[in-house]
Amino acid sequence: MAVVYFQRFPGWAEQVGRARFWVDNLLCAHSDFRIPDDTVASAVLLVSEAATNAVRYTASGRGGRFGVTLMIEPRAVTIEVEDEGCPAGGTVPFIRPITPLAQHGRGMTLIDHLAAAWGPLHHPRTGVTFTLTWDDASARRAGRAPATA
Repeated sequence: MAVVYFQRFPGWAEQVGRARFWVDNLLCAHSDFRIPDDTVASAVLLVSEAATNAVRYTASGRGGRFGVTLMIEPRAVTIEVEDEGCPAGGTVPFIRPITPLAQHGRGMTLIDHLAAAWGPLHHPRTGVTFTLTWDDASARRAGRAPATA
């Protein structure tokens, strides 16, 4: 059975850290799901990237808000970061080509690399959703017993 949390944050850059802290605390509090430490770290990093994109590139960062939904299941965490879209129309997350000297544009590449699955939220919502998974062996390597379904 999934456990679902939702929180809205003001669209300010400093609220990205608050979203990161919120996700970290919730995932660490659910020891019954035996979430490996590296999965928690990946979730926190990816929330930071997605929330930064919401604040930087959408109306969320222009006086709006962004929302984070966290769904915890045995062996999977799904996170949605919903933004307020672009004033000129909806935004669809995409992977930018990056160069070694680029200072921005790696967030979606990280999501693509670390998440088991990801994609845009479905219309009329805008933002990104991604899922991180682990197996029983990962839970054992983290010094935890495997979760039961």
